Formats: sequence, structure tokens, C-alpha cells
Amino acid sequence: MMRNFEIDIQRTVDAPPDSPVGIAIGSAETVFTRLLRHGANAPEDHLRAPPAQLAFWLVDNWWRLRSECVPAFGPTADWRLAHDLASIGGYAWPRLAIWGEGNRVGLSSRSDPAGVVGPVRYLTDALIYVSGLAFEAEANKFLDLMSTESSGLASDWAALRAQIEALADERADPELSAWRRLEAQLGYDVDEAPEGLMASLQNLEREFGAGAVAEAALATQGAETAAVLEAEIAAANDHHWQCDLRRTAVLVDKIGKGSGDPPWLLGENAAAAVRIAVGYERGPLSNLLLADILNVRPNALYGVHGGGPRELTYGLRLNTGRRRGEVVALSSRWPADRRFEFSRALGDAIWSEGERLGPLTRAKSERQKFQRAFAQSLLCPYEALVAYIGSNISDGALSAAAKHFQVSERLIRSVLVNKGVLQRHRLGDPAPLRPTLDYEASTVEFDEVVEAA
Repeated sequence: MMRNFEIDIQRTVDAPPDSPVGIAIGSAETVFTRLLRHGANAPEDHLRAPPAQLAFWLVDNWWRLRSECVPAFGPTADWRLAHDLASIGGYAWPRLAIWGEGNRVGLSSRSDPAGVVGPVRYLTDALIYVSGLAFEAEANKFLDLMSTESSGLASDWAALRAQIEALADERADPELSAWRRLEAQLGYDVDEAPEGLMASLQNLEREFGAGAVAEAALATQGAETAAVLEAEIAAANDHHWQCDLRRTAVLVDKIGKGSGDPPWLLGENAAAAVRIAVGYERGPLSNLLLADILNVRPNALYGVHGGGPRELTYGLRLNTGRRRGEVVALSSRWPADRRFEFSRALGDAIWSEGERLGPLTRAKSERQKFQRAFAQSLLCPYEALVAYIGSNISDGALSAAAKHFQVSERLIRSVLVNKGVLQRHRLGDPAPLRPTLDYEASTVEFDEVVEAA
């Protein structure tokens, strides 16, 4: 059995540097590199390729691998170049994507379909999250091995060692590593982000904190990130709902972000803690009850006509710094969506533990996953939903449950899909956007499983 995360190298005696050797990558019982060679009857766990290729790729893409999650609207060709081992080329590397979500690193492998033409067929469909510390420790161990002449695994070991040492210097420098993380969260490679954009975002970091700016960067990657965030803040100051989320947030103990628990579980636990603290442990929350939890006027939860004075890219929780200055600007127009978005804002206040700014975006970061799981469980706890519908999962029953809990029907379906009661096709999603690279044949829908994790 492999460790939490492991890169295993099978060295060949007297083999020249840069010759192919056995490389296995896995986590516990999952081997991402498990493959069947052409004409073979039994699978193997090790691919054969020069490990120096993997080492250079890890160093070149380190900051994006650790700091950039899956893009809000799905992987792009540029994202895959920095996150997918198949982009290394030259040899038959697996379609293994790696990305960072704060304390966790996600790894998603996709099998090759039966009948694929090629020297090997990869067999593993899996989505695994490992701790960021475990990933870094094993990557460091592998890179240290590759950077020594005595290992005999790289002809250009001196150049590789120089790059590894330069990366280590960056990681040890708090100011430079913060710069590199922000570049990566914006979707840029090292030193590719416009200086003006970085300067604007650093000014926003000084005022609102790095965590909130990182969420904005992940939500709207690219050159317009700062302009979008500044417009969001201006809109929130001009058109908002006054509330006091902190009054409820302080009733919840620290949520254990470093515990290793997935964000969806942390969100469910925090929502249960809120319900217990305010005395509404079971059943649906009416607008009056929810408004009381949020300390906001009940009409904030009703629908609105038109798009409002300014369309928002995403919702925003903002502490203006003035007395009773906590406000929320909503991007949603419909009652069920507004209830969900306001609940996400409360979840963000709990997650951020006092940060002034909280974007409510479509990013697939751990913070946004926590928000959504919290809101889902606050408005419609799984146990309460099951008590209401029993074993009836017909479309009519789900529609009735949505009205009962005053949430969208999609939220009801999402709860049941995430708990394994419904199959994912019952979400009623349109066909997923087709990726640029050859991912169509996979049996795992990449965007869907990442969102569910």
C-alpha cells in the first residue's frame, strides 16, 4: 500500500541518465499510474519514462499546482498544460490532473477507454484529495533524489538542481511566495502577470486581506480581476443589504480548517452548529427565521424585478469599517437563490473568522465549497429532507420538497446526489462543456466530480 501520497521510482542498474525507468504515482490503495501494456495480460503499476521530465515539470509549475484550483467554468487548455501530466509529452504519461485547494491537493486520474490504440492503456478513474503537507513532502523527496549526480537519473542534474534551489528560495521568502501564489491564482505562470494588476491586487490585500483577494482572483482569473473586484466593492457600498452576520458567526466554534476534513463536511457541521445555537435544529427555515439568524430585514430574501442598478459578477459580503457596517450585495434575483446566497455569506463569515471581505463566487476553492455546503445544509439538512420525502425520489416529491424548504429544486437534487441517493444525471445539467484536450472518452466527468468533492 502506498503512503498518503507517493512517487515511487524503480531504478535500473547501470542505465544511462535520462533513460526510461519505472515510475508509480499513487495515494494509499489508489495507483494513478496503473496500466495495461499492449499485448500484456496483467496490469502494472509503473509507467516507463525519464523521471527528469516529471521533475522539471513539477518545478516549472509548482506555484500553479499548489495554489490554483480548477477554474470556475472548467479546465482550459492553458490550465491543463500546468496541471495535467499528459501535457509533459514525449512518453505515455497518464491523464492525471493535480491542483491545490489551500490545505488540500486534488488529484484526478482518467482511464483510457477499452480499445485505445497505443503502447499502454491507463486503468484508473479516481478523484483523491491528499493533504498539502503530504504532497509537498513527497515532491520534495523526489526532487532531492533527482537533483543529485549520484542518483544517475538525470544527465542535466546540475540545471535541475539550480531550478530546485531557486524554487526553495522562493518558498522560504514570505513576500515572494505570496507574490507567486497570487500570480498562480490569477492563472499566470511565474513572472507572467501584469505588474499593474499585481500592484492593484496587493493594495486590495492590504485593505481587505490576502484570503479574500485570492478568492476573487480564482473566480475571475486574468487581467480584469482587480477591476471586477473594485467594481464589486463599489456596488456593495452603494446597493446592499445591512445585516449582522457576525452576531451568529461568533456562536460557532472554530471549524477546524487544518483538520484534514473535506470542506463539505466542515460546512455541514458548521450549519448544524448554527441551527443548535439559534434553537432551530429541525425543519425548514421561514424567511422570518432566516432573517433573524442573519439579522437582516426579511424583504431582503424576496425576489426582485429587473437586474437592479448594477449587475454583479458575484455576490459579496463586506464590512465597510463603519458602525454596523456589515453588508451583503446579492447577485441573485429569485427568492430561493437569494436565501441560498445570503446563507453562503453567513458561511463565509464563519470560515473567514472576521475578514472584512468575502466574495461569493463560482470558484472551486475550498472556501467556496464550504460556503455552498454550509448554505445547503443550513436551509435543507439531509436528515430533515429524508424525513420529509421518505423513500419517494420522484420528480414530484423533489419539487414538493423544494417548496417545503423554500430552496431551489436543484439544491434538493444536489443534496441527494452528494449523499448517493440520486445518480448525478438527475441534476438535470446540460451537457458539460467539452474540454480542449482529448478527455471525451473518460468514464468520469471531471468538472462534476471536482464540484462534488
